[in-house]
This record gives sequence, structure tokens and C-alpha cells, in this order.
Amino acid sequence: MYSTCLFCHSGLGRNDQLETFPVGRRLAFDAQRGRLWVVCTRCRNWNLSPLEERWETVEACERLYRGTTVRVSTDNIGLATLADRLDLVRVGKPLRPEFAAWRYGSRLRRRRLRLPGPSSTAASLLGGGAALVVGSFAAMAGVAYELTSSRRWKSAVQTPLEHLEARLQYDRVLAHVRTPDGALRPLRFSHVARLEVLADHGSVPWQLRIAHADGVLDLDRSQAVQVASPLLAHLNARGGSRGQISEATRRITEAGDAEQYIRTSSALRATRRRKNAIFWDDDVGVLGLTSTERLALEIAMNEDAERQAMQGELAALEAAWRDAEEIAAIADRMFD
Repeated sequence: MYSTCLFCHSGLGRNDQLETFPVGRRLAFDAQRGRLWVVCTRCRNWNLSPLEERWETVEACERLYRGTTVRVSTDNIGLATLADRLDLVRVGKPLRPEFAAWRYGSRLRRRRLRLPGPSSTAASLLGGGAALVVGSFAAMAGVAYELTSSRRWKSAVQTPLEHLEARLQYDRVLAHVRTPDGALRPLRFSHVARLEVLADHGSVPWQLRIAHADGVLDLDRSQAVQVASPLLAHLNARGGSRGQISEATRRITEAGDAEQYIRTSSALRATRRRKNAIFWDDDVGVLGLTSTERLALEIAMNEDAERQAMQGELAALEAAWRDAEEIAAIADRMFD
């Protein structure tokens, strides 16, 4: 295998991940057609590898790509970065059904399993999360009431603690948003009931409508994902079970992609509001969604943010792949 670029003659570098193919810091592969390229990090040209060196390496690339939790994709191109900074460019249909379980499953389950301790209590106090601390004491007071059945304990300790927790939670600042006048406005927990995804028409970019201390603000897609991600993390603070995450993944997959699911969530809210389900269905909460649907929305928002950040590079990779594929098809036919 050559070690320098066929176009600019720069060194292609080495990797420690692929024993059968240690050349290159960015490899592109097409498992369906059995193609393997080394992408030059200097001139960005794609160097097609010899036929005899491909299949085993392509299979290894596919395994590594599926195993990484850091990847983004379009309809034709996926990009993943491995631990030793080896980039894998995957050509072909994206692995949409797997992305949420790989990327977010363990994180969301850890939220569900996290228990408060002395260190987290101190951190909550220092970080302004007094409601969480009071809530922990209220929960312990509730356990004590269940054990003792003392009405005096309930009225003197548990109920006041629950009321204090509610007041602190209601006024808690979840995020700050910058209004058109350039000022930062606090977005409190009391405002989340007015959160709304606006997606009336398929051709018009979706927006996020939020209430803040001084009014209402509509954020466009690029701003919305930056604000929505931390907000949804707060709203989904309890995380999700393996079954909920699997269901959230399925819903995004059925919608088609992250952006389409965000639009679907807007339609769900509108339908439920029209049928008054927001008011009588106990499973429906903030944004007119169930807890599982909000988990899916958080995942979709994160995916959309990464997709936007990587859109330029993915578009360039796709254009380069189309050129390289034409050359590769001609080269491979020479050996038929």
C-alpha cells in the first residue's frame, strides 16, 4: 500500500486501529461496493486502495464505525471519529435506528440511576439547586411519614418542605436567552409551560417559542437547538429506562430523521391542544408531549445541532465521494 497521496505526494499518516491497513488518518469506505479510500488530510483528495487490500479492512471499518458513539450523517455520507483521532467516512444508507441507543442511551440511563449524596447536595447548594436539596429532604420526610403514620410529622415537616420545594422549583432559572436588544433574560421553570415548537409548513424552518422574564421570543433553528438542549435536559432530569430510550429511538426513526421528528412533536402538541388532551391526559406534560416523547425530542435536538455544525464538512465529503466513486468505478472495471 502506498504511504503518500497520489495527488499532492504528502504523507497520508498512520493509524493504530486497523491492523490490516495502518495507513491514513481519515479512511472512507463503501461496504456495499467494497471500496476503500485514504483521504489526504492536506489536499482532501481520495486515494483508492488496491483491490486485494480492501475487503477485510472494509469489514473492520464497518465494525469500528458501528461501535463509536461520535458520528453524524446525511442520506449518503456518515462521519465518525475514533478515540485515537482516526476519522471514518462511511458511504451508504445511515444507521438511523441505532444512533440514539449508541449515543444517548447510557447518558439518559445514568440520569435515572443517579442518587443524591453528600457531595451532590453540596454541589446543588453551591450551584443554586436548592430545590433539589429541599426535595431530597421532603422525600426523606415522606419515607418517615410512611413508617410512622404521624399526622403531626406530616403537617409540621413534610408538607412545609414540599411547599418550599415547589416555590424554589417554580422560580428556578433554567437558562438565559438573549433578546433582540442584546440583553440576557432569565428563563425560569415557571416559563416552561409556554414552550412551543413552531413548524407550520414543511418548507419553512421550524422555530422555538419561549417565554422569559419580559415577554415571548421566537428563536430560529440554529438558536433554538442551543437553548432547547439544556432546557430539555432539565425537563428530562429523571432520564429514561432502556425501554423508553428504545421507544424514543423508534419514533425518531419512523419520522425519518431528527428534524422531521422535531416537526412531528409540534404537530402532536397542536393535535392534543385541539382535542384538549393536554388538560385531561395525565401522561401529557410540557410541550404537549409524554416523557418518552420529550426524551426523543432531546435526542433529536442534539442530533440536529450536530448535523448543523457538521453540515459544511458533510456536504464537502459527499461532493468528494461522488467524484471519487466515478474514478473508482472505472478503475475496478479494468480488473473485471
